[in-house]
Amino acid sequence: MGASGVKVIGEVAIVKFAKKHAFSRKPLARFLGVARAANWRHFPDVRTSFPSADYAPLTGTIIFDIGGNKYRLTARADFDEQLLFIQQVLTHEEYDR
Repeated sequence: MGASGVKVIGEVAIVKFAKKHAFSRKPLARFLGVARAANWRHFPDVRTSFPSADYAPLTGTIIFDIGGNKYRLTARADFDEQLLFIQQVLTHEEYDR
């Protein structure tokens, strides 16, 4: 897919979360910038961009720690199509529930 980077789908979840949690805006914007510039062929490539990212193989979900572990962003990736589907953004407390 070349150097165009990952296309992020579902950014509305990020926008809604950032409205409620003002301190998440910068880290989430940084996350989007890194993701859009990335070229991930498989999950290990994601870990080069986000070393703390985890993968849940049963659901195919990638869990990103955002803002120094204050927030969790869950997403699914289509590595062939270079798509990242944002599922939800949560505070660490909400994620742990």
